[in-house]
Amino acid sequence: MFNEFDFTLLDDPDFKEDSVREELVIPLIRKLGYSATSPNKIVRSKSLIHPYVAIGSKQRKVSIIPDYLFHCDNSPFWVLDAKSPTEDIIKSKHVEQAYSYAIHPEVRAKYYALCNGREFSLYSINKFEPIMHFYLADIAENFEILNRLLNPNIRANDEVMDYLPDYGIHMLKLGAKEGFSFTGLAVNSCFIAKVEDDLYTTTTTIPGDIKFAQSIDFNGKQLEKLLSLQPDDIANTVRESLKRQPYYVLLDDVELKFGMHALLSTEIQHNAEEQYLPFIVKEILEYREL
Repeated sequence: MFNEFDFTLLDDPDFKEDSVREELVIPLIRKLGYSATSPNKIVRSKSLIHPYVAIGSKQRKVSIIPDYLFHCDNSPFWVLDAKSPTEDIIKSKHVEQAYSYAIHPEVRAKYYALCNGREFSLYSINKFEPIMHFYLADIAENFEILNRLLNPNIRANDEVMDYLPDYGIHMLKLGAKEGFSFTGLAVNSCFIAKVEDDLYTTTTTIPGDIKFAQSIDFNGKQLEKLLSLQPDDIANTVRESLKRQPYYVLLDDVELKFGMHALLSTEIQHNAEEQYLPFIVKEILEYREL
């Protein structure tokens, strides 16, 4: 996103808060899916009718107005305040003031964030420490999670921080076309769920410098082929678990081991926490340790 931006400009005393907004913040919030129009709009410098918020028995004056208030479905969702590159955005009065604004009865946002051009910190109103803190120069490694949390069309819960990025989405971003195939000879998984009649799913981890989660879908016939490759006791446990609610099995201390040939789906799936793009199995193969 900022490949062409020269971060040494942040050391220039003339590069101040307005430059941070124009050069770094605006491209970021556009990428997150916000615009000037409803329902997911940007409200700039929204003042408060009553600029005080009750914290315990005391009234705290909200003396700063964050630069941006972001709406999701026409309701406040998060706020962002841009600072100059010399300002502290972790342990400072700016964090306290952004929090006071976010929880104000006229706002009631779920998240608040600060950005000084060098760093970006994101806070939940329910947690003390930032739930994300990274250097903007490292946005490529952090945007996947940031987008899951703040994109108005996703709005994942904080627990998404523990999720691995999806391998299917990753390949799509790298330019994978319809018909992209994947062959894995050493697939390990401890989970299988029944999605609907004749549709099952499992997940595995793709190792590397960045770990990815891979979602794998298959039919009943392929499930039986997969189970035929497992020890009898494990296969029977899976079969029995998938016959009754909640129609999934999470194995303890053992893993299903198999190989597969699959095609990348063309339809992005959504759940309450994330987006993912599953691989559709064409053939179950014998497991081969690499």
